[in-house]
Amino acid sequence: MEDRNYKTLKEELNSTFSDEYIRNVSLLIHQMAEQFYEEQKLEGKVYFDDIVFEYCLIDILEDIARLRHFHDIELVNYVKLMAYTASWCLKRKPFQMIEGASVDYIYVNERFALSLLLQASGCFDSGIKCAKEDVEKVEKLVEQIFYHLKYRNTNPQTLELLLVGIENGKLLYNNSRSN
Repeated sequence: MEDRNYKTLKEELNSTFSDEYIRNVSLLIHQMAEQFYEEQKLEGKVYFDDIVFEYCLIDILEDIARLRHFHDIELVNYVKLMAYTASWCLKRKPFQMIEGASVDYIYVNERFALSLLLQASGCFDSGIKCAKEDVEKVEKLVEQIFYHLKYRNTNPQTLELLLVGIENGKLLYNNSRSN
């Protein structure tokens, strides 16, 4: 049998990313998870499994490395990073319910993915103002996205398309309001 020179996972990731890049992506996603954990008041009901998170991070970086190599690009944009992150968090489920927690926390990973996607869309930041007549439409959109995350195909491509659609919707809305 032919002798092959296989790279270890660390060698493979380091051939694509610097240690600084890996550390920064890890810190960014971990900070978002911590913020979500605190804002949702999950202590005592849900815990964040750091080992599962490490596997999420590896999967995210492997996918981004493949994407960079396939498209021969240097950087992957923030929307793609968040789409891959949301997708892998939905698959790996780093938030785990504590025994005895109510059924309200069954979809905690889907809520986390929703928070990532809404933040990445840029139109659901706390400083964004929404016209009174549009509040109901925005709430319905958020409900539909959450439904998609719970029951539909959540691969990175569909999540990226969702974010691109929101961005284009904002452009169309802003253009129609200014005319």
